[in-house]
Amino acid sequence: MSMCKTCLKDSSKHSKKLWTLHNWCPLCQKNSKDHSEELWQMHQRAVVKGAKGGKIRPVTVGLARSSVGRVVEWNVPVSPKGQSSSYKLEVIPIHMHCVQCSLAMGDVEVDNGDVLGGLCLKCFREMIGQEDSYYDKFPSYRSYEYCQKIRKRMEKK
Repeated sequence: MSMCKTCLKDSSKHSKKLWTLHNWCPLCQKNSKDHSEELWQMHQRAVVKGAKGGKIRPVTVGLARSSVGRVVEWNVPVSPKGQSSSYKLEVIPIHMHCVQCSLAMGDVEVDNGDVLGGLCLKCFREMIGQEDSYYDKFPSYRSYEYCQKIRKRMEKK
């Protein structure tokens, strides 16, 4: 059988639901088999640090892939006099952060965190000396100009 990465017990000691819960990464939505040991630990630390001891829920922001977020409850007064109140929930997304510059990392950086050593692509490029402007000449898939070129190609077909 196989070992659980969370509680280090055999898979026969888990129910199917508990096995899925223990071996599913909430940060990148992949199975533990798709992680190296170092990457699994990095993702788990990021979730624990981001949750800050509170509840977590699944969240999808824009067109990004699903992830998790920390649930924050706000007590909002309903009446002007503040006699009754209701609770509003806000889900704040949890991100993995670069160990050098502390900026939130994107999906590619999260997936390759063990290879990049916990660095974002910018810090990694600086570390290996790949700072030439040559690498910045290629169009970003997110840039407006690149999207317009793709749309024109699609319209011609």
